[in-house]
Amino acid sequence: MELEEELKFFESKRAEWLEEYRDKYVLIKGKELIDVFTSLEDAYKEGVKRYGNQPFFIKKVSEVEPTEITPSLMLGVTRANL
Repeated sequence: MELEEELKFFESKRAEWLEEYRDKYVLIKGKELIDVFTSLEDAYKEGVKRYGNQPFFIKKVSEVEPTEITPSLMLGVTRANL
């Protein structure tokens, strides 16, 4: 799985980073914290600047993973064939 190493690194540091970087965005490459940003846009711009078309990992430091809900009508799903 691509970026698995970065996700594991993030999870191993989450508790520590919550104290210092809560609600900020971290840019990670491999097992290295590259930088911390106040906005997703700034983190993305820096990732593209440094790595171009190569994969890099950005994640918001928060205690709870946000749940995203997408209504079925937004996806064009109005019925399901079971």
